[in-house]
Amino acid sequence: MADEQEQTQAVVEQPKSPNEKADKEPEKQQEFKLGEHVWAKLSSFPHWPGRIVKPWKHVKKPPGKKLTYFVFFFGTEDHAWVRAENLFPYLEHKERLSKAAKGQKFKKAMDAIEEAIKQEENKKASPLSPFHPKDDEEIFPPKSKPMKDYSREPLTGKAKLNSTPDDRGKPPPERETEKSPKKRGRALKDSGSDGTPTKTSYTSPKKRPAGGTLGSPSSKKQAKGNGLSFNSLSLYNSFQAHLSEKTEDKKEEIIPTDKKIGFIGLGLMGTGMAMNLIKTGHKVTVWNRTAAKCADFVTAGAMEAKSVSELVSTCDIVFSMVSDSEALRAIVFGEHGVLDGMKKGKALVDMSTVDIGTVTGLEGAITAREGRFLEAPVVGSVQPAMEGSLVIIGAGDRTLFDDCSSCFQAMGKKACFLGDVGNGSKMKIIINMVMGCIMSGFAEGMAVADRAGLSQETLLDVLNLGSISSPLISGKGKAILANKYPPAFPLKYQQKDMRLALALADQVEQPVPVSAAVNELFKRAKNLGLGEKDISAIYKAVNM
Repeated sequence: MADEQEQTQAVVEQPKSPNEKADKEPEKQQEFKLGEHVWAKLSSFPHWPGRIVKPWKHVKKPPGKKLTYFVFFFGTEDHAWVRAENLFPYLEHKERLSKAAKGQKFKKAMDAIEEAIKQEENKKASPLSPFHPKDDEEIFPPKSKPMKDYSREPLTGKAKLNSTPDDRGKPPPERETEKSPKKRGRALKDSGSDGTPTKTSYTSPKKRPAGGTLGSPSSKKQAKGNGLSFNSLSLYNSFQAHLSEKTEDKKEEIIPTDKKIGFIGLGLMGTGMAMNLIKTGHKVTVWNRTAAKCADFVTAGAMEAKSVSELVSTCDIVFSMVSDSEALRAIVFGEHGVLDGMKKGKALVDMSTVDIGTVTGLEGAITAREGRFLEAPVVGSVQPAMEGSLVIIGAGDRTLFDDCSSCFQAMGKKACFLGDVGNGSKMKIIINMVMGCIMSGFAEGMAVADRAGLSQETLLDVLNLGSISSPLISGKGKAILANKYPPAFPLKYQQKDMRLALALADQVEQPVPVSAAVNELFKRAKNLGLGEKDISAIYKAVNM
């Protein structure tokens, strides 16, 4: 008995083995530096090569006190928050973990990280993901950092993007000239929307049945605080009433697809597009960052999803129409985002105007989950969106393009397919580059006419009778004459597209001196506080 007790005591007092110590190593939460290459382990996936990168501002960090890092995954080009305990230095564990998985995707990831290491041997490693937005400070000056809205709906209550304590961010005062003739025509009503910036959230209230949403306390509270708000639905109804009076160019009857349709982004553009889908009999579920905007769509017959991931998981095809690349990446890679609901048989169609790197990255991430992806940027502003007469430029999965046929008929007058992902973005960026150059030249011409003592009204009439006549010249000319600039296409988005066009031109080594000068003019207009106004407000920047 004594011998047994001594043996037991010896076992109890035996020091812990090195293996047992190693098992508890993760609790120390090893720290990593930005740009460091690592092996990252996610549940149900093998260890995967990645890099610690700077988090995106709209991607919410998971709750809890455990140390986590934002990781870019090579090969798949995905991003995710990963706990420190699931991260391991790349070179130190390369020999062991490089044998833990097989397949073409893993081999592609290994080749990508090795290439990245070679490229960074002679220079400092970048702390950013290849898809990290590079224009934060241009859009958000350091002295004022309002939260961005994912829709294209203007925010009149929002602080000017470049507001400072001094007078630099203020728009120029209204200048009256004796030389200008009396303006004619109906003044276009300036407009805005709810303007209180709120923190990014990817969840909304639970699904609500059609009917009792407009009278809810939350809806009333919002209406009370926004007496001057821009009502996208009212604008849609007015366009539809005008359209019904036309007898020519009416669309043929549309037979809606039996697939379940999702729609993300209910701003000025998204409102008309989503409503046209509902009106033509499509089964639509909507989601918007500001949940209150969904109420009218629910009343019209749509369902509302409480999160983006729920929308994707319950729908066959999801359309997105958001403001820019950063907003798109946030809804795709963010918490409860598109990737969380993406699986085989699901599809995403993005109709935003974004850079080529973003859409190619999204395609890789979605196809890695056996989903389908199509980029389909649109040509046209608010009126064509409301009337269902947009031009849609598709690129990517051809079968998905065909599956969207009835949806494209509802939203547009023409849809064309350009082949591989990236071609649609290139085409749209070039179109907007041309539009920006035309608009700037037209604004300068109107300013010269004013200074020369000529009638701007007569100049516009002559232009509309000649070969240069176009809806752009006619519509924007009326806005300039009325000195009212309701944001059919906000100026800040035009400047964003000019910047993307310059980047594309630089990539293909094509000089674009005129577009470069036009971009500077739009940047000047933004600095004058005109970013939220329509593109036609560029006139105020040239006629000071």
